Amino acid sequence: MRPIALFLLTVVMTAPAFAQKDKILEIQRDVALLQNEVRSMKSSMDEKFAALNVLVQQSLDTANKSTTSLALMDKTLGDRLREQQSVLNAPVAGVNTKVDQMTTEFALMKESVGELSELIKKLQGQLTDINTAVRTINTPPPAPAPAVTPSGPPAGVTSESLFTAAMVAKGGGQLDFALAQFQDYLKFFPEGNYAPNAYLNMGEVLVGQGKFDDAVKAFDAILEKYPDFPKAPDAQLMKGKALAKAGMRTAAAAEFRNLINKKADSPQAALAKQELKALGMTYVPPAAPVRRKR
Repeated sequence: MRPIALFLLTVVMTAPAFAQKDKILEIQRDVALLQNEVRSMKSSMDEKFAALNVLVQQSLDTANKSTTSLALMDKTLGDRLREQQSVLNAPVAGVNTKVDQMTTEFALMKESVGELSELIKKLQGQLTDINTAVRTINTPPPAPAPAVTPSGPPAGVTSESLFTAAMVAKGGGQLDFALAQFQDYLKFFPEGNYAPNAYLNMGEVLVGQGKFDDAVKAFDAILEKYPDFPKAPDAQLMKGKALAKAGMRTAAAAEFRNLINKKADSPQAALAKQELKALGMTYVPPAAPVRRKR
C-alpha cells in the first residue's frame, strides 16, 4: 500500500505546480502581447511625430519665404514711393511758388481795381468840370483868358479829376497820355493825397516803356518822401525789378535784400526772394548781434 499512497501523494502535490505554470505562461503571453502593442503604438507615434515635424518644418520654411517676400516687396514699394516723391517734389514746389506769386499779384490787382473803381465813381461827378475845362482850353472866349497862376492847374482841373483821368488812360493802354497826366498831377499837386500813387503808377508806365532809369527815380521818390506809404514795399520791389531789367544786377540784389530785411514777413519780401533766385543769388539773413557777458 505504501507505493500507491506515495504515488497518489506525488500526483496531488504536482497538480498545483502544473496549474501555476500554465498561469505563468498565460501571463507571459499577455505581457508579450502588451509589449507588442506598446511597440506598435510607439512606432505609430514616431511616424506621426516625424510627419508632424515635416509639416512644421514646411510651415516654417513657407513663413520664412513669405517674410522674405514681404520684406522685398516693402523695400521695393518704399523705393518706388521715394522715387515718385522725388519726381513730384520739384513740380509741386514750383506750383506752390507760382500759386503764392499769383496770390500776391492777385491781391495787388484787386487792391488796384478797388482803387480804380473808387476813382471812377468820383470821376462820374467830375466829368462836367473836365468837359468845361476842355471847352475853355479849345475855344477860349474873345475876352482875356481866365487868370491862371503859372504854378497852378488849369481852371476847372482838380486833383481828383486829373488823377482819375490819368488812371483811366493807363487802364485803357494810353500810356503816353497817362504819363503826361501823372506828371501834370505831380507838377500842380505835389502835396496832393494821390501824389505817392501818382509816382507809383508813373514808375509802372515807365517800366512798360523800357525807361528803367526814370522808373527807378519815380520809385525812389516814394521811398524817400513817403516811407510810410502802404505801397512803399511794392515800390521797392518794382525798383529792384527795374534795376534788374536795366542790367544792374548787383544794385537790384541789394534792393531785394534790403526789402526782405525791412519787411521779412510781407508778400513783397517773398517775391523779392524769388527775384533773387531768378538772378542766381541767395538771401542770407543778417547775423544776430552777439551779447557780451558782463
